[in-house]
Amino acid sequence: MINIEKARQILKNYIEPYDASNPRIALKASHIFRVADASKKIAQELELTEEQIQLAELIGLLHDIGRFEQVRIYDTFNDGKSVDHAELGIQILKENNLLKEFCEDEKYHEIIINAIHNHNKFKIDEGGEGETLLQSKIIRDADKVDIFKILTTENFETLYRKSDITDESITPRVLEAFFENKQINRSELETNIDLWINNISFIFDIYFKPSFKIIKENNYINIMIDRTKTEEMEKIREVANMYIDKKAE
Repeated sequence: MINIEKARQILKNYIEPYDASNPRIALKASHIFRVADASKKIAQELELTEEQIQLAELIGLLHDIGRFEQVRIYDTFNDGKSVDHAELGIQILKENNLLKEFCEDEKYHEIIINAIHNHNKFKIDEGGEGETLLQSKIIRDADKVDIFKILTTENFETLYRKSDITDESITPRVLEAFFENKQINRSELETNIDLWINNISFIFDIYFKPSFKIIKENNYINIMIDRTKTEEMEKIREVANMYIDKKAE
């Protein structure tokens, strides 16, 4: 079995030297523990075994461990302008046998590494199966669920380095993809409001009913859209809510 409490303490010790006054560090420090909680909740709702639930929670704890070095070095969450934070996290876990400290049982290591690798990719790598595929889906859902929570409350200055993004234009292809119930590839995003809409489009890449129920119960999408009210965003609200209602049934 996995010692979750030990893993949580090791992670707290890992984070402690980073500058907590940096809002990006503070944001990720809170995010990473909430994602672990969400992963556990989703796994429980799926009625998985205790072993699988603990593994899901551990992956939640470790999925963004690369963010702290990313922020320290580059002061950004933008992987395209810095480094792929998932791959950096894997590198960090492999260095000095850190993964072994978090999880002594090596039978879980490959699953953990693959789930971290998959959590931020546009799509899960083809060829995944069994426990690796299941855990990759859980962490992707849990991460997105908490990203929605962050986007309902976090200061735009922290996220975008400006106080308002509704003055920006929406790239037509972004709206087109959303109304086709598709995620938008990051390479097609041109503005901050494009990125905002792309974040809402994460609903089209959610796998499990418990995840949709969390999104609906917390009213995340409506709160996000209330923060960026425009005519286009109202149309997005309608499409998003219809999709969530159907998936949460």
